Amino acid sequence: FFHDAETGVELDVKDQEPFVDWLAANYKTFGTHLEFVTDRSQEGSQFVKGFGGIGGLLRYELNFDDFEEPEEDDFDSDDDFGL
Repeated sequence: FFHDAETGVELDVKDQEPFVDWLAANYKTFGTHLEFVTDRSQEGSQFVKGFGGIGGLLRYELNFDDFEEPEEDDFDSDDDFGL
């Protein structure tokens, strides 16, 4: 089944549980908040389709005003993306 890539030792599965159940039981140990989003609203349906049902938000607040905006004269080509 599962093997350690470095040693080649076979690993045994001791316990299995759905990921959502594990999150619900363990999220507090990571200092996070857990919120369930229903797919019965337009926003929830978009969230489920966009993130495959599991998503996350940044833990720390960002102030985007602190980031520099490029000058309007600057031309940003997509050459660095290899397109």
